[in-house]
Amino acid sequence: MEKRQNPRYPIEASAVLRVEGRPGPFLVTLLDVSATGLRLSSPVAFPQGSKVAIKCLSREVSGEVRYSRPVERSTFHIGVLAESVSGGAAELDLVSLFQRR
Repeated sequence: MEKRQNPRYPIEASAVLRVEGRPGPFLVTLLDVSATGLRLSSPVAFPQGSKVAIKCLSREVSGEVRYSRPVERSTFHIGVLAESVSGGAAELDLVSLFQRR
């Protein structure tokens, strides 16, 4: 049974991830978005609670790593809870920000 508050919407887009306190950046792939978070594929795992900034499609999302799970050899899925978006968006809704036009 699905326990998520918001549905996820698939998207496949290259992104650049920076992790507070770590050298980088890291090249990642954005896999899906919801109104308040996103999931990405990364060659590196990051600890839960890490503060991150993800730049993708001319937007920058700042947030916190909620999970980091191995899915294949040298590939991890990273879940990020968004805290803010560049450009001073009045409302945090990642789905509308990343919709293809």
